[in-house]
Amino acid sequence: MYSDLISSKRFCVVLNGEISDEKAIRNLISSNNYGTIIAVDGGANHLHNMGIKPDYIIGDLDSIETKVKEDFLNLGVNLRKAPKKKDETDSELAILLAESLGAISIDIFAALGGRIDHEIGNINLLYYILKKDIYPRIISDNEEIYILENDEIELYGNPGDVVSVIPIKGDANGITLTNLEYPLDEYDMEYSSPRGISNVMLGENCHIDIRDGCILVIKNKI
Repeated sequence: MYSDLISSKRFCVVLNGEISDEKAIRNLISSNNYGTIIAVDGGANHLHNMGIKPDYIIGDLDSIETKVKEDFLNLGVNLRKAPKKKDETDSELAILLAESLGAISIDIFAALGGRIDHEIGNINLLYYILKKDIYPRIISDNEEIYILENDEIELYGNPGDVVSVIPIKGDANGITLTNLEYPLDEYDMEYSSPRGISNVMLGENCHIDIRDGCILVIKNKI
């Protein structure tokens, strides 16, 4: 479903989590030809280090380095400062901005690592975005995280890539997995069951379908 999206409506959001391989992430961001790049507060530091100019910087700006802010302001980057005391997190504000600008997909970088509460909150953002009819995913140096609700997806990678399917929001019924080492056919997976962990791609693609429920799909690159 990602391959057919209009590039101008594909958004990149960079958070302030960990990036262990800046070169790899820089190449990923550059090769995806995003229509808009949004830095969330300290995420601007990552982009500055990678030599990538965002279109927007948003947040309460308590994590962005002074030089980074000044350099990007001199380059004409749109800065949207939010109050420190607010209902929404900086990440939510970035999603709301992307929605207002007509995003149809959002790739989130630097969402993992660091504080576990931030990491869980960022993963939960996938459902927050999905409810807005926007396709979301989290991308790190070695992982891609997708969310499906009563939907299907074709994943691409390499033989040996590890794929995990994790029910969220309750039981996930009618899960079908093809071209994986452990296939399933209309399998009902209980919420919190680890049954879907660490499957393995047999080729360069695999197919995942869920008839009724919501799952996280995590692909780990070999």
